[in-house]
Amino acid sequence: MTDVTQLSDEFLLQSSLKNESVVDVSKGKKLVVLPDLQQGSYTSGTVTYDAPATAGSQGYASLKDAYITVPYVVSAKSTGGTDITSGLKRFATTLKCNVTNIVDSLSLEMNGQTVLADGEYRMFWNNLRAQTERSQNDITKHGADAYLYPDDWYSINFSASASGAGDSYSNNQVDNAANLDTTLAQSQENRAFNNGLFNRLCSMLPTVDSTDAVPSWSWPSLGTTATRNIVQQNAKGCFKESDTTIISATKVLGRWIYMLKIRLVDLHPIFKELNLVSNPQFKLRIRFNTGTVKVSGTATTMQLDSVTMTSGQTCPIMVSSAAANQPMNGVLSTGAQVGFSFGVLQNEYTSVAEVGNYVPYTTTRLNIPFYELRNPSSIINKPIKHIRFNDVYAQYFTKRAGETPDTITGQLNVDFNFQLSGTFKNIKYVALLPFAETSKSHFASAHGTQQFQSPFDSAPWTVMPGASIRNFQVTIGNSNVFSKTHEYDYENFQDEFSKLAAVNGDHTREISNGLIDANKWAYAHRVMVADCPRISEKDVPQSIQVSGINGNATGMNILVLVVYERSMDLDRLTGEVSNL
Repeated sequence: MTDVTQLSDEFLLQSSLKNESVVDVSKGKKLVVLPDLQQGSYTSGTVTYDAPATAGSQGYASLKDAYITVPYVVSAKSTGGTDITSGLKRFATTLKCNVTNIVDSLSLEMNGQTVLADGEYRMFWNNLRAQTERSQNDITKHGADAYLYPDDWYSINFSASASGAGDSYSNNQVDNAANLDTTLAQSQENRAFNNGLFNRLCSMLPTVDSTDAVPSWSWPSLGTTATRNIVQQNAKGCFKESDTTIISATKVLGRWIYMLKIRLVDLHPIFKELNLVSNPQFKLRIRFNTGTVKVSGTATTMQLDSVTMTSGQTCPIMVSSAAANQPMNGVLSTGAQVGFSFGVLQNEYTSVAEVGNYVPYTTTRLNIPFYELRNPSSIINKPIKHIRFNDVYAQYFTKRAGETPDTITGQLNVDFNFQLSGTFKNIKYVALLPFAETSKSHFASAHGTQQFQSPFDSAPWTVMPGASIRNFQVTIGNSNVFSKTHEYDYENFQDEFSKLAAVNGDHTREISNGLIDANKWAYAHRVMVADCPRISEKDVPQSIQVSGINGNATGMNILVLVVYERSMDLDRLTGEVSNL
């Protein structure tokens, strides 16, 4: 056992002998703000930033510190045959866990060369990165601005027909008074309360009163008519309440106008390496999830009617439950329907001009800090930086691990064996993300809707609840990653998942990171991981095969992520890229 007393005394002694050196590295810092090139048009969901506009900026740019600010608007509208005449409560909807879920894909060009290519489903990797890299302390500090309050697993419900929480899988109940399930029927979740969603709802925006008569939260500091000016001037975002006059004229039941901040390093790890570049030459394109979901039901039930994605693959919002004491209770009735539309600065129900009344600018912006170094000779003398970074490839397999039957009873035990398209060098790990196959027995009418497109579900932060995968194996070239296939929960969690991005490979208990424990992993985050560097040959293209058995009673769609290492040389003085 380590002599703690002597270690304590040693630390005290060394602290007393230590001389503090003067740190004087920079003499200035400024933030260069780069508006997008969309010229007010955001219907496509794609925005572009062109960095040559920063030419002439003094100092060295750090994309490691850069972030984008995005005015993102969610609007609710009465779209059914029976009109809804009352506005929605501010807690009717919010964003799903992890703000990066509003982003569908990105591409990056540097010095005229494509460094990151656009591709579907690749941004799902950012949920896995957040789950394995971030810590509880990070949530305390950045949870609010990143909407990173993880959803609970024990609050996930299921109904194949309309219910208080909606149909199919749902995780949208926030009644804090809900007790543990004490029945013997086993027909409900452990507790009808999702603490992660509750915290995201409590991070709700200030309310701009429909008649400017009541200050948000009744705080006198926000005044009455002053609230709108304050949220606009400070870029806070807001919930714009609707009254009967507005609803009668537009049928809009409320607008949630977010001013979101997304760090580039949370979108892709390459940006961690792009620091202190004198002349950054890059073009960044980001495609945002844009679309509309429509729900109907009764005063106490909801069901999904349709999902229309005009850009992207993921519905980034959650609609709260309609059960008793829940935000959507009493909203719907027979013949009524609510559409929730979402997008950058505009959506199907709200124009850019309307959003402009509540935000300080009607563009998205890329904010890049430039540092003026006192002595940049170390960079000038050795301008070429060799960069290594991880990149990701994604391939989505639908109905390849079984289809859900009309009547759900026993195990399907369907074998799956996927040969991925292409070959990859320097493979770091392969991750398998299971999602529900919903062509039957899940939704009341919106059959086939992907799990991560449901506004009731916490996916893609979570995956298929209760996913059972046996005989899991990954083959790189002609070599198996595992000496024997993985059968049990503890094998893949203990030997693979828990070590992913962990401090010292999860051997250091005093300092720990990661947001997923064994129960969360087993019941709602069962991402099967295969660590590959031991058998991956350096700089040799290798094929990848993923196999296993779906042991569930329902079908499964499977997303496979391949994380592999790439490299390039960057001239930090000219911004030129070589050896990519």
